[in-house]
Amino acid sequence: MVNRGTLIVGAAAALSVGLFAGRLALLFVVILVAAAAAGEMFRLLRAHDVLPSALVGHAGILALLIVAYVRGERAPAAFPFVIAATLGASFAAMLVRRARMNVTRAVAFTMVPVLTIGLLGAYVIVLRSAAGGFRLAWVFVLMVAGTELGAAVSTAVFRRRSLTPRARRTWEHFGGALVGALVTAVVAATAASPPFTWSRAIILAVLVAVAAATGDVVWDTVESDLARAESGVRRARAVVLPRVDGVLLAAPIFFYVLRALER
Repeated sequence: MVNRGTLIVGAAAALSVGLFAGRLALLFVVILVAAAAAGEMFRLLRAHDVLPSALVGHAGILALLIVAYVRGERAPAAFPFVIAATLGASFAAMLVRRARMNVTRAVAFTMVPVLTIGLLGAYVIVLRSAAGGFRLAWVFVLMVAGTELGAAVSTAVFRRRSLTPRARRTWEHFGGALVGALVTAVVAATAASPPFTWSRAIILAVLVAVAAATGDVVWDTVESDLARAESGVRRARAVVLPRVDGVLLAAPIFFYVLRALER
């Protein structure tokens, strides 16, 4: 199994290259990460004896990311059409199969990665494509990184001191995430103003911390559920998806809240 520290360092390096090399480089980085994360999700979903159309799912994710790159800030208006087209393609893919059992569930499982990875991940591209996109993108990535680091440190410290360690330390996780995000808010307010005033930076930091920490907790629960699909069989856990779930959930929140605060 890939070492977690190596994976995080590699992902941070790839994301940094994408941010500094421009929109097109970031698009390629996000496409690779999204493909890997979606592949892990499809693998876990197949454990329920339902066969989603991975080809249609990956195509839908790719279409959402390309639309985000081409249309920039106007992309969210086109996302519903891409999702509708992917849904139609999913039904078409099921109709050409010989075995048509559990069609509804198969279509639903095809769309889950499209909505949770493709749609949410597209907002990272939208942020980078907006006016002043480089500044928006690096502040967003910094806040998510601070959130993840703060949550990891806080959870590790409290777990070490606890006499009765728990599998998930929810409040410690959220508390550490909030502290880490607030530290990055100070950096944003001092080094990226405008558009990040103190009030905007603090509001965004709090929301990013809550979203990213919630994404971590929810995915941990969902993955544990999916991995226990067969009694007595323990399937391989996802590697990429748990590292990016916080980014995925926080990206659209960061985008829309920032737009609301700028009005």
